[in-house]
Amino acid sequence: MRIKSDGKYEYRKDLYDQAGELLGESTRSKGLDASAEFTRRMMKNLERAADHPDMTAELVEVLSTPRVTLEYRVESRVQVNE
Repeated sequence: MRIKSDGKYEYRKDLYDQAGELLGESTRSKGLDASAEFTRRMMKNLERAADHPDMTAELVEVLSTPRVTLEYRVESRVQVNE
């Protein structure tokens, strides 16, 4: 796989290096692999968090990003048995 990192894509080198550093990887390719794995797991965790009973509008705002938006809905139901 080739990824452009020259010209207008020069910023990618720093981005990949920073991601690798955050995830404890020393090479860009390992950093990209770790980033992909982290994203896969985090998306599942965010879906679970959105359904958690303690989720609030404030937490949704904190967990949302320009690329990932969480939504939550409060539902309640009362059933009376005679």
